[in-house]
Amino acid sequence: MTADGDTARKARTGAPLDDVVPRADASSPVVLTATQRQDLVDLWTTLLTDVYVHYGQKRALYGFDAVAALAALRRDIPFLDSAGFLRALTRLINRLRDQHTQLFVGSADEATSTYVAAMPFLVESFGPYTSPTFAVTKVTDDVPDPAFAPGVHVTTWNGVPFARAVDLYADTLTGGRPDARRARALQTLTQRPLAYLPPPDELWVDVGYRQADDPAAGADRTVRFEWRAIRPRSAATADTLLGTRTRRAIDAIGESTRRARKLLFATDLWEAERRDAVARAGDAGWLPTDFSDAVAARPVTTSRGDFGYLRLWTFDVQHTGRFVDEVARLLRALPPSGLVVDLRANPGGVIETAERVLGLFTDAPVEPARFACRATRAMVAITEADGNGADLADWAGSTRAALELGEEFSQHLPITDPDAFDRVERAYHGPVVAVVDANTYSCGDLFAAGVVDHGIGRVVSVGAASGAGGANVWMADDVQYAYHAARRELPPLPPGIGFAVSVRRMVRSGRGAGLVVEDVGVVGDEHHEMTERDLVDGNHDLLEFCTGLLAGG
Repeated sequence: MTADGDTARKARTGAPLDDVVPRADASSPVVLTATQRQDLVDLWTTLLTDVYVHYGQKRALYGFDAVAALAALRRDIPFLDSAGFLRALTRLINRLRDQHTQLFVGSADEATSTYVAAMPFLVESFGPYTSPTFAVTKVTDDVPDPAFAPGVHVTTWNGVPFARAVDLYADTLTGGRPDARRARALQTLTQRPLAYLPPPDELWVDVGYRQADDPAAGADRTVRFEWRAIRPRSAATADTLLGTRTRRAIDAIGESTRRARKLLFATDLWEAERRDAVARAGDAGWLPTDFSDAVAARPVTTSRGDFGYLRLWTFDVQHTGRFVDEVARLLRALPPSGLVVDLRANPGGVIETAERVLGLFTDAPVEPARFACRATRAMVAITEADGNGADLADWAGSTRAALELGEEFSQHLPITDPDAFDRVERAYHGPVVAVVDANTYSCGDLFAAGVVDHGIGRVVSVGAASGAGGANVWMADDVQYAYHAARRELPPLPPGIGFAVSVRRMVRSGRGAGLVVEDVGVVGDEHHEMTERDLVDGNHDLLEFCTGLLAGG
C-alpha cells in the first residue's frame, strides 16, 4: 500500500468514538451552569422575537408557540441537569421543523467538533413511503462481517424493527413533512457530525439483516458495529470567504454528512482532493474536473438513447466564477439530446453560485430569488447599522416602513446582484430534467425552483417534493456581529454551543414569483419511486424514467 493510500485508509477508519468523546461525557459533552442555561433561554427568546423570519408561519402551521415554550422551559431549569436541559431545548427548537434554525451542541473542546461519528455502511430505502424496504448500498472494506454487503436488507437496529427505529430517530430531527424527517434520519443515522448533533446514545449497534437468498422462515443475521470518529474536513474548493458567510442558503448538517460519506465510500476521490489532484473516475466515464467535490458529469446510455448526466453535489464553493465556467465546460462535453440534472441530497451553499449556474441553461435573463427580513424593531436597528450595510442596507428602508405599517416582512429583494448574470452564457441547449428528493435543500430548493420558474425544464421528485428550505441562514458568529454592529445586546453563548437561524425569507421568482419555499419545497412535475435496482445498479430505473421524459419532449 502506498503512503498516500495508507493515510487515506487511516483517515477512513478513524478512531474509536470513546477516544474522542469519552463515554462518560457522551450524553452531555457540554456541561452548563444554571446561569448558562438561563442565558440560552434568553438567547433563543431574543432570536425568535427579533430575527427569526419564519416565526409566524411556523406558529400557524404547527400550532406551536416556541417563545411561550421557552418560558415554560425556564421554569423547569431547577429540575433539570445540564444534559436534560439541552435535550429539552433541542426538542423545542426542532419543533419549528426548520433545518436552517437549530441548536448545535458540540463540545467545549473545539477539536471534537471536527469529527463525525460514523458507521462503515450506508442505508437507503426503496418502495412506497408507507412500506419501505431498507437496503445497504455502500460499505467500507473493513466491515466485521463479509456477508454484510451492498444489497442486503436491514431488518432491525438494536432489536427494534428498522423502520420504527428510523422514525423514532426522525422525531428528534427537523423537516416540514414526515418524509423530510425520515430522509434527515437516514442521512445521519450512520454518519453524525459532532459539530451539530449529539454523540450517539448507543455503546454499540447490533444490526439485523437478511440476504436475498435467506429462507423466509430463517432467523435474521446479526452484526455488531462500534461507532468510530472520522474527520472528513472541508473540500479545498469549499466556501470560506467572509464576504459570502451571510449570503448562503445551506444545510450545514447535510454538507458535513456528505463529506463524511465521501471519505468513507469514495476514499480515492477524497485522497486525490487532499493531494490537490484532478479527480478522475477511470472507466466509469466521468469527465475529469477540478471541482470534483461539487460536480460530476458523464454521458449515459439508456434504452432511449444517449444523454448527459450532471450531478450537482453542492453549491458550497469558494470561487463562483471558476465553478460556473467549469460547469459550462462539462455541459458542452455532454450529448445535446437531453440532460438529467441530479440534485438529490444537495444541501445548498452560496446563493449566487446556484443562481448563476441556472444561467447556463437559458438564453432569457435569470431573475434572482427574493429575500425579506422580518419587520421587528431589532431588525430595523440591525439593517440600519453602518457595520451591517454590506449585507443589509438594501433592506433597511422597507424594514422600517413595514414595521410602521404593521406588515410582517420587509420588501423582498435579491441577494444576488442581477449584474452577475451578465458574465454567464448559455452552455446547454437540449431539454433538461432536474431530479430532487427530500434532502435537496436550501440552494438546492432554489435551483429546482429556478428550473421550473424560468422554463428550463421539468422537475422529477423522488418523494413528495424537495426538502423545503426557504431562507438565508446565518450562523452564530454572523448574528453576534450584526447585533454588535447595531449596539444591541445578545445574551452570551456558552462554549461548545452554536446555532443557526433563518434570517431572510426566500420566495420564488419568474413564473413562481412570490411563492414560498419553506415547508412547501418544489413539487415535481413527475414523481419517481426509487426501486431496488436504482439502489444497487446506479439509478438504472430513475435514469430510464428521466430519459424517457427527455425523449418524449
